[in-house]
Amino acid sequence: MKRFLKWTAAIVGAIAVIGFLVFLYMIPPFFVAAPETFSKPMLDPAPPVNDIKDPAERQIAARGRYLVTTGMCYDCHQVPTAQGPDATRYLAGGMRFHNEAGTFVTGNLTPDKSSGLGRRTDEQAKRLLRSGVMANGRVDSYRLMPWGAFTHYTDEDLHAIVVYLRHLKPVQHQIPDPDLASTPRINAGSVEEVFGGKDYGGK
Repeated sequence: MKRFLKWTAAIVGAIAVIGFLVFLYMIPPFFVAAPETFSKPMLDPAPPVNDIKDPAERQIAARGRYLVTTGMCYDCHQVPTAQGPDATRYLAGGMRFHNEAGTFVTGNLTPDKSSGLGRRTDEQAKRLLRSGVMANGRVDSYRLMPWGAFTHYTDEDLHAIVVYLRHLKPVQHQIPDPDLASTPRINAGSVEEVFGGKDYGGK
């Protein structure tokens, strides 16, 4: 009887394992679609760098384009419309987010000098990515802008991102200041409290 139960359990286990493997094999997206398909919605709107004449700068900008797209900046810094994101105003911002601290609108990352990144220095842009510090000294909320996810980027990576953003088409798109419901407070032990305002890697 014990031998019968052992064989039964072994057979049932084998069937379960085989069934699970068949299930994994039959999941369509991972086997039917090419890997590029999954990154296509992020890559397609990103302007190419082919028009940059300097080969060295073009290569740096290409690296920046890769980091911007894989970092999913377009997810939040898009211009929302009733028909969907406006790809002609790539990274011009405008998406609204709400939390207990108030309403926040994603920034304009194009090099426009009146409403976008053109108002900031390279170091200010890099500092925001590295430490979450805005140009006005406010520490951006990690829940809104996940700057902690970019702190492992090297100086070369940050430079490449800024170079690419500087080569985007300038879009005049004024972004309103945060509408704070109250003075936001940093929770004890939060990412902002522990790391906010500090440059990583001894910078």
